[in-house]
Amino acid sequence: MNRFEQASPAPIKYVARFLPIVFFIIILVVFFILLGSVSDDTLDRQKSSLETALEHDIAQCYALEGRYPENVEYLSDHYGLTYDHNTFVVQYEFYGENLYPDYVVTLKSGVSFY
Repeated sequence: MNRFEQASPAPIKYVARFLPIVFFIIILVVFFILLGSVSDDTLDRQKSSLETALEHDIAQCYALEGRYPENVEYLSDHYGLTYDHNTFVVQYEFYGENLYPDYVVTLKSGVSFY
């Protein structure tokens, strides 16, 4: 090699060759992180919507019949309450016809969108 020629450093060639692949992997990882965030937000909104529907149907049952419903199945049969039984569990505690029932909506373990 003569003294006027410059040798290009070999590591820069290899880094430049794999740079698009590295950027693609980074973009893919960010995409999946954002997808998980969106699916968690969707599940939270579904849970909130189910809690609101339960509250509404319980109050409507009491207003129309003068008593609180004994179980969630009664609300499903008579007031049209529907929800995904594979995603949510509703724990419903009935205390009496004139006492407001307690209920807890929980997400089943291992449930996600992806």
